[in-house]
Amino acid sequence: MQASMRQTASVNGVQRAASRQVAMRPAPTRPASSRRAVKVQALFGLFKQKESEVLAEVSAQFDRWNAALQTKDPKQVAALYAKDGVLLPTVSNRVRTSPGEIEEYFSNFLQLHPNGKIDDSNVRLLAEDTAINSGVYTFDLVKDGKPAKVQARYSFTYKRLDDGQWYIVDHHSSGMPEVVADNDLEEVALQFDRWNASLQTLDPAKVAAMYAPSAVLLPTVSNRVRTTPAEIQDYFVNFLQLKPFGIIDESNVRMLAKDLAINSGVYTFALTKDGAVSKVQARYSFTYRKVDGEWFIIDHHSSAMPETEEKKIAEVSKQFDRWNAALQTGDPKKVAALYAPGGVLLPTVSNQVRTTKEEIEDYFSTFLTLKPNGKINDANVRLLDDETAINSGVYTFDLIVEGEPTTVQARYSFTYKKINKEWLIVDHHSSGMPEKVEQAVKKAEAAKKEVVAAK
Repeated sequence: MQASMRQTASVNGVQRAASRQVAMRPAPTRPASSRRAVKVQALFGLFKQKESEVLAEVSAQFDRWNAALQTKDPKQVAALYAKDGVLLPTVSNRVRTSPGEIEEYFSNFLQLHPNGKIDDSNVRLLAEDTAINSGVYTFDLVKDGKPAKVQARYSFTYKRLDDGQWYIVDHHSSGMPEVVADNDLEEVALQFDRWNASLQTLDPAKVAAMYAPSAVLLPTVSNRVRTTPAEIQDYFVNFLQLKPFGIIDESNVRMLAKDLAINSGVYTFALTKDGAVSKVQARYSFTYRKVDGEWFIIDHHSSAMPETEEKKIAEVSKQFDRWNAALQTGDPKKVAALYAPGGVLLPTVSNQVRTTKEEIEDYFSTFLTLKPNGKINDANVRLLDDETAINSGVYTFDLIVEGEPTTVQARYSFTYKKINKEWLIVDHHSSGMPEKVEQAVKKAEAAKKEVVAAK
């Protein structure tokens, strides 16, 4: 976005003797996941509502429209257009000027299962209740059972009506005039292989030569932003000592213009340190510009995976310590609270399968009289999916039976489910027939009955 002042054109036929100059204004803050470059220009001064708030509302209308597409209901999509709204679709010569015609268009378009995202957005206010958003969007479609991506230019003109809602009064969508051939996308995708090949030379100068003179590098493991060829080369002096070899796990290549492209996704590097080979996965974004027929990196952002498998496994492993800490409170309610609704407990020395909070709590009201303190002897933690895990192995409990310390060992399986960001036990199976455990629990149960009888 240029910082220079621009003269605004006359709007709605209102011509002033002295033309105004209006500064380009920065886009409202947007979620990182939207991946949008939003450029905002206001054509009027202050309105009753804060200008930034109105611009944010207008920007959000695309998400509202795209959410309607996901319903697969053409009526819900057509309802976002004003009664006199006009639609000029991408692949039809027919101008749609009525709600019925617009609905009919989407009854066909929705069969492609479209899901859109903004690549380049320009939001402007034409009046307090009138705005336009124009730019480039890309749709994920399903054609003949196969996924496809289609990029197009768009202009949405919105009007806020008496009910306070923004409606589309004009929607013009057109194909990219400079067609992007498949071989252009393939050529951009191959730039990673070219970059990775330069890594194999172990020559930082050769790697740095792949970056444009004004390129920016935000590396995975350094806080320092590299903005010069010398700084970029310096980073690779150290990185290449790990003998990195990269592969793409997930790639998303898009053409932003004829000579401008971006490839973002996930890659994994095999690294060698102290003779041992390890693998590190990270997220990446390469932005390329073609100069004199050659692609150069103008922006390279690499960041660690925010949720690594190792971190999740460590998190699951800690759940036993959390459960054991609850045992130390001596409060059966606190222990039972660690089990999910519908959680199942198969205890070591009881034939009764406990399937309710009350039954689980009842079991621990007896078990806790033994003052159990557990430790893991052998643990095997596995992730079944992002929110399901299992930890199975062998644990040992220190118990107090009739005032005497006793140690017992058993096998266990804890199955966990993350519910509302908290790991809860959905299944706990403890087995083993050590007589010490059986005898200790029987004595505890007998003691409990004596206490009840005494009352």
